[in-house]
Amino acid sequence: MTDARRISIEERLRHFVDAGHPDAEPLEAAVEGSAYRLGDGTAARFWDNRRVADLVRMQQFYAEAAARLPLPTPEILAVEDVDGLPVTVERELSGEPLHRFLSPEEPEPLPEAVSCLVEVLGTLANATDTDYLRQLPVLDEDRPLWEGQESFAAALAALLERRAERSRDALSRHVDALDRRSAQVLEKLRALGDTPRAAVHGDLFPENILVDEDLRPTAVVDFGFLSTAGDPRFDAAVSAAIFTTSGPYAQNTADVLTARFADEFDYSLEHLLLYRAAYALATSDAFAGEGSDDHLRWCASVLNAPAVTAALEHST
Repeated sequence: MTDARRISIEERLRHFVDAGHPDAEPLEAAVEGSAYRLGDGTAARFWDNRRVADLVRMQQFYAEAAARLPLPTPEILAVEDVDGLPVTVERELSGEPLHRFLSPEEPEPLPEAVSCLVEVLGTLANATDTDYLRQLPVLDEDRPLWEGQESFAAALAALLERRAERSRDALSRHVDALDRRSAQVLEKLRALGDTPRAAVHGDLFPENILVDEDLRPTAVVDFGFLSTAGDPRFDAAVSAAIFTTSGPYAQNTADVLTARFADEFDYSLEHLLLYRAAYALATSDAFAGEGSDDHLRWCASVLNAPAVTAALEHST
């Protein structure tokens, strides 16, 4: 990590104040950096693990998404470099993050929150003008996910193969028969062939959905982590799994949402569990170079879950 990436929250805030935003204030921590309300209808973010070129591409993506998605998405007004860190300035969107209305201590997800997720997933699943999404890289890669591939399942399988060695040692300490699980996921992905193509957010959890006071969605934010054109079942599988990843009822919540999405959209439970496993394999080292973090342990718990292992063992 460079010195530039050690810029403190206070120093980052002072940058915006010095740049003419005296009312700037920190927002909640973002997955890939830190965000700030600037007080003039705009917000800004320091990105800890992105390059300026990545964010220029994201700016272009959001401009195209605005014309194709019925739900509001971010609009990046400017991309800057501040002491070696990229910064974006975005138009502030209306609504509050859905997670502010939720509690991990609830044994089942709030019905209004489930309805909100169903609406967002349905909206994305119906967004089939997706050629622009195929140009996006995912995670920390510098190549489009779809490069050299003709289907989403094949592109996802290729991604897992590229990342396998990066996380294998750390993940194998927590996952029973990791090589077998990985091989099963790859085999089943390749067997899917071509699948429906829709807008896939790839990281759709309550922090990334803005809602009004009735918990109706007003915007979807933070595309880019695993956003692509792909099978809408992937978004449903991931959203159910990461709705909450901590607390005593996390697994029950994932099971309730998975069953609801399977019923609502007529998705196969086996396909949802396959995509849940693929997400765990793809992202296990996304937040720690050594893989020794909470997310890796959560990914391991997904791969060890009886329902997931049963789905992977099942012969079609």
